[in-house]
Amino acid sequence: LDARPGSADLTLVSRRGFVKIALCSGASLVPTFAFGENDLYNQIPNPQGSRLRGIQQKFTKKMGFSPPLFHGRGIFNYSFGLLPHRHPVTTVVGKPIPVQKAADPDNLDRDEVDRVWRLYVDGLRELFDAHKLEFGFSESDQLNIK
Repeated sequence: LDARPGSADLTLVSRRGFVKIALCSGASLVPTFAFGENDLYNQIPNPQGSRLRGIQQKFTKKMGFSPPLFHGRGIFNYSFGLLPHRHPVTTVVGKPIPVQKAADPDNLDRDEVDRVWRLYVDGLRELFDAHKLEFGFSESDQLNIK
């Protein structure tokens, strides 16, 4: 619900499942960031506290996913439609973060989950900061983890 052209907001604070899966399997986590992804569609304005955002959040609680109201371009017109805007998307890939397989996958240590999650988020921030100037962000722009 926070994807907007020119923004870099990621919802990760409450997301630890991917780390738990990596700990259960011993798979490395690889930070990746797709520059330009948020520029493919426009979203109907839905600021925090607005009626639309409230409806979207209630829907999310009941259904488990968030319904953004978006638009792109059409086939013959470029102002409205469901096709994405023509904008390059470049995915940059960071260094793998090795994850030690948990001895007891059914009883994961919360501190270890949080430690690996922080390593992943730090890797994302480093990746974003290393490439942001190449893809239209300014030196002062930050990757916002929500």
